[in-house]
Amino acid sequence: MSTNRLTGIFIALTFAIWVFIFALSPQPKYQQPQTSISIPSPQITSTLPEGDLEIKPYELEDTKLNIKIEDTIPSAKSIVEKTDFSLYVYKIGAFGSSKTITKVIKLYSDAGFPAITEINQSNKALTSILVGPFVSEQDILKNQKILNEIAEISQGEILTWTP
Repeated sequence: MSTNRLTGIFIALTFAIWVFIFALSPQPKYQQPQTSISIPSPQITSTLPEGDLEIKPYELEDTKLNIKIEDTIPSAKSIVEKTDFSLYVYKIGAFGSSKTITKVIKLYSDAGFPAITEINQSNKALTSILVGPFVSEQDILKNQKILNEIAEISQGEILTWTP
């Protein structure tokens, strides 16, 4: 045998021995801990007398505390009554083909605009595509050019929408 073959066999055997040593040796992270700790449960004791467990409220007799309570925040009811909860949507059109509806909704969602469908009121066979909801009509008017370009239409319709 030549020295090259003997050197190769020596290196291969050395490598195999190292692999077996590391692969077959016990790994500390997979071993169970050698010591176990037992924690005794605490003794539960009651310091309250058994017959007098009821808590009785009492009135405060010292009336020298002058606390002024003023309502400086306007009533939530009045704010809700003044707020208009109507939102606005942009009606792209009414379509009969589910492929077209799916395609248009995907185009709007890819552009970052939520789009919803609704059965058309005048023709039940058609489905209207509504983009939005938007908080105000001005939001729709700011984005109207982009909304029209996505659906390749010249004009849509702004509608009030209540969820």
